[in-house]
Amino acid sequence: MNHGTPSSTPGTIDPRKMLYISDLDGTLLTSRGTLPEGGVERLNRLIDRGLQFSIATARNYDSAHPLLEGLHLRLPVILFNGVYLTDFTTGRELLCSDFISPRIVDDMLKLTEPAGLDPFVYTIGDRHRLYFRNVANPGERAYLKSLDGDERLTPIAEYNIPATEKISGFLLIHHREALEPLYRTLKERHAEDLNLYFAQDVSMPGYYWLQSYHQNANKGNMLKRLAERLDRPLSHIVVFGDYLNDLDMFRVAGRSVAVANALPEVQAEAHETIGHNDEGAVINYLESLGF
Repeated sequence: MNHGTPSSTPGTIDPRKMLYISDLDGTLLTSRGTLPEGGVERLNRLIDRGLQFSIATARNYDSAHPLLEGLHLRLPVILFNGVYLTDFTTGRELLCSDFISPRIVDDMLKLTEPAGLDPFVYTIGDRHRLYFRNVANPGERAYLKSLDGDERLTPIAEYNIPATEKISGFLLIHHREALEPLYRTLKERHAEDLNLYFAQDVSMPGYYWLQSYHQNANKGNMLKRLAERLDRPLSHIVVFGDYLNDLDMFRVAGRSVAVANALPEVQAEAHETIGHNDEGAVINYLESLGF
């Protein structure tokens, strides 16, 4: 664990002057993918008393909004791993990061086709879409099941992505031995173009996720843009997380807080580690600040 002294902490600055940003899955949400019992009421009570709070998640608006319905999120939210800064009430994108070149996606598909791997491909055109073809293994099926009712879901026979749509990311789910060679190849060929994450699926042990976004698309970069938009110094921001894609926030925020179930490498970079997500640790922490 990183025990270094941050540039600012809730203990040295009035908590009302701090901005608190939490990841969702594995952090604010329980292992069931829901807020802790009474979470909406507890958070709303804090927000109504002056807590400046928002979220930064790999989820898209269509996936995140139903989970947080009724929550008084008045500040913009960071979605899809930093691709979008969005108004939570309306779903309107306020800022967008860069998108993945179709050329790179074509290269990725040429690599995955012979291996029998079928990626999930996320795009935005007239609306958000999530293209998928064969869903064969338990890890893929579990992910698809988690998106039941998601209007983005678009089954296809072939990966013919319309030229009018921008590609915001892609995801592959399989065993480590199937994905690691692809991860290495993409990293070698497109290190300057892609922001890649490769780690075990915390909800499906034995299966790994290989996620990719544009190199400039990450939570840390969008957190900087949110701070500028709110005229808030980064030193006055506290972030909570559990996974590799939270580390970009950890490295720019004034204080970083990992939950006890976070990956070891995430806990190692955090200023402090609190309780488990299933214990409602983030909300407990926020309530301890005295709002």
